[in-house]
Amino acid sequence: MNEAGNPPPKSELRRELMWLLTAFAPSLLGIPCLYIINPGRWLFQVLAFINFLCSVTASAALVRGMRAGLTQCIAGLFIATFLFVLNACIVLFVGCSTTRWLTP
Repeated sequence: MNEAGNPPPKSELRRELMWLLTAFAPSLLGIPCLYIINPGRWLFQVLAFINFLCSVTASAALVRGMRAGLTQCIAGLFIATFLFVLNACIVLFVGCSTTRWLTP
């Protein structure tokens, strides 16, 4: 809702939804990578970097409309950290549930 109590325009809602989907793109990329038999050391680093970039850009876009600079910065850092950890947990828990604890 904006200051007048009216809901935001549909274009704004679509843009926010697009950024939320962008924030969870690393999970969609990381889950198929769990099935790679011999992943190199670089794979974890690349996925972590992509997760960091998507989390930071999505959080910056989501807090763009806030007025106060300090509040915007704190909210952006909190959202970016939350999205980064959430994506990592999603891939970790999906990985643990699909490997069946590595029993033959």
